[in-house]
Amino acid sequence: MKVKKENIAISLGIIDLLLLSSGFENRSKELSNCLNRSKIKNSILFHLDDNYIIAGKNKSEIVSKLDIKNIVEYPKNDSYATYNILFEEITKKISNINKQKISVVVDVTAFSREILLILIKVLTNDLFQNKLQLKFVHTPVDNYCENEKLWLTKGVREIRPVFGYSGLMTPSKKLLLIVLNGFEDERTETIIDSFEPNALVLGNPSLKGSINAGLKSLADEKYEKIKSKFNSILKKEIEFSCVDIRTTINILKKINDEFKDEYNIVISPLNNKTSTIAVALSAILYENIQVSYASANQYNISKQLSSTNFFLVYDVTEFLVHIVKIKSGLKKRPVKSVVPKVQPKNLSRNSK
Repeated sequence: MKVKKENIAISLGIIDLLLLSSGFENRSKELSNCLNRSKIKNSILFHLDDNYIIAGKNKSEIVSKLDIKNIVEYPKNDSYATYNILFEEITKKISNINKQKISVVVDVTAFSREILLILIKVLTNDLFQNKLQLKFVHTPVDNYCENEKLWLTKGVREIRPVFGYSGLMTPSKKLLLIVLNGFEDERTETIIDSFEPNALVLGNPSLKGSINAGLKSLADEKYEKIKSKFNSILKKEIEFSCVDIRTTINILKKINDEFKDEYNIVISPLNNKTSTIAVALSAILYENIQVSYASANQYNISKQLSSTNFFLVYDVTEFLVHIVKIKSGLKKRPVKSVVPKVQPKNLSRNSK
């Protein structure tokens, strides 16, 4: 749901727990600048411990604006430690909120895709079953490209399964890689080359599912480049949404239903946070799916991208209820043995 910036505080109402992160982009401050601190009962600001100087400045501004007392640092490239830190801090806060239904709002804008996936895994833990009224808020980019020299990331340090999303892999099955393509050619190509999948499902944002026509045009250009390079293993083309979580979840469900008997399925979300949320919920709903992440060597912090005049707001409470029902059904089934997860090929030639 699109909400104008001037209406976001009223739309979100009383917030029992606000979770947000500081980043190097000015967009990481957009939501905090629009909220009323008197409506926020508890808050946690997460901050990467080895971050850019500008991210530290943005952190200070957010803390000052919302009077945040709880600032939590998490380590770089240590997903296990990060999960434990997030789980401990969030559990501590929620346990001290004496309400039957707790309103939790997550500003997903400045979290990396990997940390966002881990955070969603924490919030869908059995410990919080039926306790949360959960909303995600995203500040989209209005325009990624003013000229051909603009880049977002350079280099790929490591490709790894996201902690909590290893999936259930069967050694006898072939590998199907699903890529929700975005604007980072090098990242996409490195992931596909690394996995060497037997089959590739390539996703491109639909026109209806794009933030605007300009971003759709750029996405199409990037998509065609990847498609032409990996056409020999291309099994299927799909369109997904960068504005509607449900649409993307439904598409991924269809792909999973079609190919899960023949293939081990790995998804790499390489577009915006909305589609990443959809991938997270899909992988939690369908436990056979593995989610993979490619960490970047370098981010372009010199180019500040403009944001839209609205926020994207998603109430995912109904998905939490659905997850609870599925988990309850799984507990009644015989337990299956978990086999080793799919690992990509060695990336030493790309690491710095």
